[in-house]
Amino acid sequence: MSPATDTGGPTEDEYDKPVPPAGAGSGNLGAIHRPWAGTQRIAFLDVTHGDIDSPVPITFAEFEQRSGAIAAGLLAAGYTTGDRIGILADNSVDYAAAYFAIPRAGMVSVPLNTRQPSDNLSFVADDASMALVLHDAHNAHRLPLGVPAIEFGSTAWSEFLGSGDALVDVAAVDPSAIAVQMYTSGSTGRPKGVLLSHGGQLFSIDQYLGGVMPMDPDERLLISAPLYHKNAQMQLKMALCLGGSVVLLRRFDAEEYLRAIDRHRVTAMTGVPTMFALMFARKDLLDGLDRSSVRRLSIGSAPMTQALFDQARALFPHAVITNGYGTTEVVAVFGGHPDGAPRPDIAVGHPLEAVETKLVDPATGRDARHNPETGRLQGELWVRSPGMMMGYHNLHDVTAVRLTDGWYHTGDVMEADELGWHYFVGRVDDMFSCAGENVYPGDVEQMLERCPLVHQAAVVPVSDELKGSLPVAFVVASTTDEATSETGDLEQKIRAWALANGPAYQHPRAVWFLDELPLAGTAKIDKAALVTEAARRWVPR
Repeated sequence: MSPATDTGGPTEDEYDKPVPPAGAGSGNLGAIHRPWAGTQRIAFLDVTHGDIDSPVPITFAEFEQRSGAIAAGLLAAGYTTGDRIGILADNSVDYAAAYFAIPRAGMVSVPLNTRQPSDNLSFVADDASMALVLHDAHNAHRLPLGVPAIEFGSTAWSEFLGSGDALVDVAAVDPSAIAVQMYTSGSTGRPKGVLLSHGGQLFSIDQYLGGVMPMDPDERLLISAPLYHKNAQMQLKMALCLGGSVVLLRRFDAEEYLRAIDRHRVTAMTGVPTMFALMFARKDLLDGLDRSSVRRLSIGSAPMTQALFDQARALFPHAVITNGYGTTEVVAVFGGHPDGAPRPDIAVGHPLEAVETKLVDPATGRDARHNPETGRLQGELWVRSPGMMMGYHNLHDVTAVRLTDGWYHTGDVMEADELGWHYFVGRVDDMFSCAGENVYPGDVEQMLERCPLVHQAAVVPVSDELKGSLPVAFVVASTTDEATSETGDLEQKIRAWALANGPAYQHPRAVWFLDELPLAGTAKIDKAALVTEAARRWVPR
């Protein structure tokens, strides 16, 4: 076993230490790691410098000191309760420490998407009335104009960290006080500021650890997704609350990610489907790496197909694999079955006991109806939970539309079977009509990825005068010998597969091949770019 593998293992007495509730003793999101602050347990194996074989171990005691120093620096600089403090950076321990230090000091963390256009970043800074931005050198050129900024690792940063009393107390907060202001991607308009409270975040962490993705204090979690995204944030919160260790990468790279699993004996992973699709394509690496340490794997934040699930199960045979679900507005919704029923492969789960859900006909607002093809109840998912957002910042009208009597309209179409297992179908906004039939792209993608010739598929509409819209597909072909045949022949085979395995109205009227699907800022498939590209390529037949 390598030295890096041994670094940071808990001592025997620490295994017996009970895991406290998130935010125990303070109710402040910024304090979730503090029950472990007096220990030498390893909070991070920092490989953000890019050398997987030379991690920098950071203990919980060191992380507490760094987080406390940032909180103290903010207070000494005159920032006060409720001030919005932005973070514009790639993944780093300083990023993680700042993310928690800001609410610890009674202020509001505003993680900024480093892949957003500059005008969107300026809009967010203005919308949030941002008081300060903490950033790294790599993103310095993208700072919003007119907002004070401090660069991680600079002389000004060192002075900032030494400017206050590092033993500053954790701020006392009301559970409804805002801890984090997350911004949506802005794919359907300007980004919206989602207001997440201390109490709501702590509730969500407890629900995750108790029912969504139960973990142990000896977990070693791998994070490469950007910390401005809720997927990585939730993973970070779970690890620090547990007293587990985070193997932290600066950003996602399929080769680095796979090598980190082997090198550091990673036990738990989460990510979005595109990340895993890119990893599974690296057959040149997979056979030579030890993946046996992985025992928990959650793929979420975007639809997962059965084909991707089967690949994950084959490559991580010792892992419990779950199809995760969450939105920026609410993350802890589904878990295991209360009666212990086995979870179907691609079900997003059964509603948690502490969370209310219902399916609603998005067209009428009434109760959902059964899908005649599947026999399952189908409708838009509405959620009522202590963990959901308080509303949208400065958008009272939008909040009123998305929240009805405490119910959050997710915009996600789900199906529920007779045991209460829920399955993702598609987005209300993505659904389009083809000759009067509703087409959900996720349904078609599920079907296409069952085809042996298809590694990954994305379905979008093109306009048609007769039928309104028609589905077309962008495909990354599999690496089978048959899939390397002539492109025209391959397209016909995939279209024939679709006609044989799904309703005729759903089959893609064109199939275009890409080496890889384009990604948006949150590592999801950039459907907007594909819609534009499809319109450019489409020739009516």
